[in-house]
Amino acid sequence: MYHLGRKVREKLANSDDPKYRPILDLAWDYPTEGPHEEPDAEAVLREIGGWDENDNALSSYSELKDDGSTACGCWIYCGCYKDEVNQPARRKPWTEQNWVAPEWGWVWPANRHILYNRASADPEGKPWSEEKKYIWWDEQKEEWVGYDNADFVPGVAPNYVPPDGARAEEAIRGDEAFILQADGKAWLYVPVGLTDGPFPTHYEPHESPFENPLYAQRANPARQRFPRPYNPYNPSDGDLGAEVFPYVFTTYRLTEHHTAGGMSRTVPHLSELQPEMFCEVSPELAEQRGLENGGWATIITSRAAIEARVIVTDRLVPLKVQDRIVHQVGLPYHWGSKGVVTGDSANDLLGLVLDPNVHIAEYKASTCDIRPGRRPRGHALVELVEDYRRRADIHNGGGRS
Repeated sequence: MYHLGRKVREKLANSDDPKYRPILDLAWDYPTEGPHEEPDAEAVLREIGGWDENDNALSSYSELKDDGSTACGCWIYCGCYKDEVNQPARRKPWTEQNWVAPEWGWVWPANRHILYNRASADPEGKPWSEEKKYIWWDEQKEEWVGYDNADFVPGVAPNYVPPDGARAEEAIRGDEAFILQADGKAWLYVPVGLTDGPFPTHYEPHESPFENPLYAQRANPARQRFPRPYNPYNPSDGDLGAEVFPYVFTTYRLTEHHTAGGMSRTVPHLSELQPEMFCEVSPELAEQRGLENGGWATIITSRAAIEARVIVTDRLVPLKVQDRIVHQVGLPYHWGSKGVVTGDSANDLLGLVLDPNVHIAEYKASTCDIRPGRRPRGHALVELVEDYRRRADIHNGGGRS
């Protein structure tokens, strides 16, 4: 990316077209190292950590200013090159520092290992107990001291009361620990902004083999649903046809892949490490459904059917829930039709149901059936899915409202 940007800038160097100014005005002058002239990682880190008008590395985000005299790649990493030292690279032995180990590596923000650690002291700034001693107010030094860097406004005493008209951090009392909240207080719930609430609670996923054990409302009543012929839902526990999809499946990421499949399947060495789409099942489920380790399985929902190699493993344990056993199917979501290695996509199995606040889909839990062998091809695949819909009595969108 660095050399691509350098070459683009070289080609545009003599252009006076204003649309190219953002590219030409970029700071793209990192020192390079190694046989491939890669940009120096420490130089990039220092830029992220920030500097002032004299090119001195900043010590903390509290030094950032809005007048253009400072620069920083990301405020939470500000200070990671404090004192011109690569702070994340520090490796001071634990025997030479306190138990929090503030000089082993670096954490954001400001190398604070526990956020809101002002709460480890009582309103007067004293430790709640010697056993829980972590951060406290030192009357002689008139500052917060302790084993960690205080996550509080520096120099603000516990008895500080903001004057009328105070703004930002100056409006936070000295006994209010939660400095990123507008009122400095801990919140059990948010007073505004959520369409469901105010308190967090438990709901079953939209498709679930169980009722909600806490109360009659099974799933979130505010969830966004799209019951349409091309987005049908599996029936859940208590619905007609729920027994057609008796198992729970979940999707997850693999260590050998980074982010999602589109960024991983095109990388040869990652494809070699994870060469084929697979599903994980317990020995009990494998015996129940006739699945063989290394063989093929077909996983079916009311939306689609996919195939995957079978891995029989003790990692997936049958769960006893509400006095009955439920089996799980584990599916990585990294495969698709393009790349060095290809395979069926686990996401094809999922229906579209969104949470009501940030509209994230329920990608991590749903119901399915699984059977041995490869999935059919062509129109036979469509017929298989339609057969499951008929058996589950799914019409149009299906599922409980």
